[in-house]
Amino acid sequence: MTPTSLTVTEPVHVGVARTITASAARAAGLPDRIADRVVIAASELASNLVKYGAEGLFTVFRSPSTLDLLATDRGQGIRDVEQSMRDGYSTHGSLGTGLGAVRRMADVFDLYSVPGAGTTALARWRITGADPLGVTLGTALVSAPGETLSGDACTVLRHGGITTAVVVDGLGHGRDAATAAAAAIARVAADPAAAPDALFSSLDADLARTRGAAVAVAQFDIVEGTLRYQGVGNITARLYPAGGKHESLVSAPGIVGRRQLRGRRTFPSVRPWQQGSWLIMHTDGVSERWDAASWPDVFDHDPAIVAGWLLGQYCRRRDDACVLAIAGGDPL
Repeated sequence: MTPTSLTVTEPVHVGVARTITASAARAAGLPDRIADRVVIAASELASNLVKYGAEGLFTVFRSPSTLDLLATDRGQGIRDVEQSMRDGYSTHGSLGTGLGAVRRMADVFDLYSVPGAGTTALARWRITGADPLGVTLGTALVSAPGETLSGDACTVLRHGGITTAVVVDGLGHGRDAATAAAAAIARVAADPAAAPDALFSSLDADLARTRGAAVAVAQFDIVEGTLRYQGVGNITARLYPAGGKHESLVSAPGIVGRRQLRGRRTFPSVRPWQQGSWLIMHTDGVSERWDAASWPDVFDHDPAIVAGWLLGQYCRRRDDACVLAIAGGDPL
């Protein structure tokens, strides 16, 4: 599924967060007792955004193997993270109350906080019986101000030994942009293991009925140890090889759906992919002027934390925005 996000600033938003979380938990097929815990955790995280956060964002994302709740704010941060895990502790700077309870309820809990900058917290539940993706991932998304639908979207699918990640930026924002993004996601979902050049040919045809989009596709062959990346339009992709220097993966200019790809052969970038490798993909609603070195140890955390942190700190706040972070290796 694509992520669902909610800007959280008022108490009424806590109820909305509970509702969208309950729906996602049912869709994931979680047992009732687990689904109840997920909803309680959503209430705790969203309540903290109302009480202590600034510019709070709540995201729900269901991958084929996990269900994630992500809370991000730009508050004052938490100076003592371990203390914030104690029951009854709170701070008026950022997320604080109830984090210990959320950690106990979740299969995976992670938190990253920088005093004076903000906090991102993740609660994750595993989906029983799901096939492993071979990668760990996380995402965060926000709609343009005043819009209820986002023209940015992403998803991750696994089929035939290939894990395929796609990030889409529908042209403009609002309903028409969301329609274009949904069409792109649907096309990839119909044949996720198709070679990137074949995917883009199909995407160009399907999106001709929409206003078009920028699209980036990354395919991971875990057995072969390779990443294949191909993009058209303004999607940023930054690869951090295990133990190596990062590089930007280049997309071709153009708009998918404008028939600009006809007769123009494009080829994917092929790179080694292994445990410890990272790929960060985001739309142009997030500034490219970020540097992981500015945030100590952020890559020691879950990719969902990285995605939420980058969105929280670098979202332009005038357009839809989406970040997808992927690391080599299965989730813990």
